Amino acid sequence: MVERKYMADINLGQLASTTLQKYQPKLVDNIYKKHVILNHLKANGGTTMFNGGRQLVAPLMYGSNSTVQTFDGTDTLDTTYQEGIDAATYDWKFYNVAVSFTMVDKVKNKGKEQVLSLLKAKIKQAELALSERINSDLIDGTDTKGFQSFLTMSDATSEIGGINGTTYSWWRGNIDSDSVTVSFSDMRAVKNSCQNGNGGSKVSLIVTTQAIFQKLFALLTATYSFNPTQAATKEGKRLAEASFEMLEFEGIPVVYDEDMPTGAMFFMNKDNYKLGILEDMNFAVVDKNQPYDQHVSIQHITFGGAAFTDRRASLGQMTEKTSA
Repeated sequence: MVERKYMADINLGQLASTTLQKYQPKLVDNIYKKHVILNHLKANGGTTMFNGGRQLVAPLMYGSNSTVQTFDGTDTLDTTYQEGIDAATYDWKFYNVAVSFTMVDKVKNKGKEQVLSLLKAKIKQAELALSERINSDLIDGTDTKGFQSFLTMSDATSEIGGINGTTYSWWRGNIDSDSVTVSFSDMRAVKNSCQNGNGGSKVSLIVTTQAIFQKLFALLTATYSFNPTQAATKEGKRLAEASFEMLEFEGIPVVYDEDMPTGAMFFMNKDNYKLGILEDMNFAVVDKNQPYDQHVSIQHITFGGAAFTDRRASLGQMTEKTSA
């Protein structure tokens, strides 16, 4: 009698869960590495962990106390109670991507190594999709359930964090919306405006489109014989080493992102613009029971957080610019 040897049945759900759990730290690392804004925030203290709460509360950074005075001897001191807004509040936003495997997948990919290869491909696909969506929403997303976009956060009129920019002049971004060819002088004007006043820090990153980036590159090399591989700043060198195309403008790294709106340039400040992250939803892996009426195994990758600013005047944008 010939003895038949059978391969042990692969528990697809268990294998998928174990594989995804082991891969999770690398997934988190990859998402922050892929896109330059996330990369810059993560590497420079621009991400903050929170353990919960109904909303993210950001104390505001601006001077509005009218009791500041000089005095001498027995002068009466001004103790007027200060009415005003002292914090912006942001709703948490939640993202989910499902990683699904079927019995048919298992049958078509017999053997543990083939199944693992399929699992890894599906996980990578989910990682890329989640990363692209988060990056796109951070830049100019319009989904009310998604992150507040930088395009809106840095404008002058929208309500951000529960505070209306039209009502409060100190809660406005710096905007240049003239339809002209991009120039260093216009960039300098927005950059300087973002750095004026108390409570803010210097612009730490400028993000634009590929077309405008290439225009700046041509201007820099023609005017200054600029060598983009020899960054002057620590962050510029780090971004270049992380394989991002990078120029520097007055000590600030300039990069491009394919999700940027046509003709746009963003002026970011990692001290006043941050990504808040819920500790328990930092790309966490969630197992789901197999549906009773389907041969499907499903795992989820979840993320919860909020993009926020404590000083809108530190943010800036240029729009309607051309590279002609």
